[in-house]
Amino acid sequence: MKLPFIINAQVIINKKNAMKNQKEKFKRKTLFFIGFLILIIVCPALPVRATDNKVRAAYEMRLSGEVDEAKTLLEQLVIADSTNAAAYFELARTLHHMMLGGSGHKPEDILPVINKAVEYDPDNVIYAYYLANICFLNAYASKENANDYVTKSCIAFKEVLKLKPDYKEAILSLIEIYGLLPAEMGGNKAVAESYAKSLAGMDEFYSAKANAVLMEEGADKVAYWGDMLEQYSKSARVNEELGKAYFFKDEVEKGAIYMEQAVELNSENHLPKLNIARAYVMMIMQNKGDKEKNLELAESAFKTYLDETPDAIIPLKAYAKGWIAKIKRFRGDEEGSKELMAEAKALDPYFSMAFGVPSEYLYSPPDEISTYFTSYFSPF
Repeated sequence: MKLPFIINAQVIINKKNAMKNQKEKFKRKTLFFIGFLILIIVCPALPVRATDNKVRAAYEMRLSGEVDEAKTLLEQLVIADSTNAAAYFELARTLHHMMLGGSGHKPEDILPVINKAVEYDPDNVIYAYYLANICFLNAYASKENANDYVTKSCIAFKEVLKLKPDYKEAILSLIEIYGLLPAEMGGNKAVAESYAKSLAGMDEFYSAKANAVLMEEGADKVAYWGDMLEQYSKSARVNEELGKAYFFKDEVEKGAIYMEQAVELNSENHLPKLNIARAYVMMIMQNKGDKEKNLELAESAFKTYLDETPDAIIPLKAYAKGWIAKIKRFRGDEEGSKELMAEAKALDPYFSMAFGVPSEYLYSPPDEISTYFTSYFSPF
């Protein structure tokens, strides 16, 4: 059933704001290119230290929606200094960002760029961790060389642990790879269990998460995380895991309760709100439950994220708006969908079109070690 499209004052206001944003973005672009032209003329051969601020500037431009400009700046930086590891790292993340937005870039395009960053700064654990993840992203996307990329990914994660032995997210990644892949692809339960033991005395939550990864297929993870919650009722992360466990049992409304509790316990993490919305989308994609109700609840959850997270970074705001636009189209509101999609593109022309929330390590400052764990074996 198509919903009527009502033109109201809010729509007019949104259009005016969009025009204002476009004018401001054009002004910033003009100032950037003038400044960069002066920089090239005055200082054609940039020393390494002088480029550090430029890498940070490119990162901030990307997060403000000026992705093409960020890429241009970074490409100029590696031309000016072909050993600039920081510029290669940020360029790799920029290509990753653009790939998620449908630019045509592929995981195999990102790998040689991040390899350069690691080559010129081999002791930098930030670059090493990102490289390991990109190796596995290639394994995930590869049709012919998946096993080779899995091997490279394991080697890369182990290199991370040489630099930082207590890097819990890297250990958990190895547990998933060895514990969940079949033997013919490099899986090895014994190796996974040995890594799980190393987490036992390091971090109680990650140890619990490792044990959950290694549970037999079909195990009751709602009961498992429910028991954990009795011990750690004030743990935002345990609440979040229990919420995910309910999602996998198609009990999204129950899961949402624990996701909301996770946000209350850790007000700095708003990703559970996005996961609530995605859980309803997953129900729609799997043809489970009442489609119209799930569409309505998914749209409402994405709107809640936008309304309650005013300080969210622009790529995630655009991601949420993009999903609302898709949902409006599913519900028959073509005009509303087009308008919201235009707003999302105005915020970030390369916002992620993927189902999964883009990994946080794409957005952390270029000199900050990411503590974000991303699973390639689970949608949440």
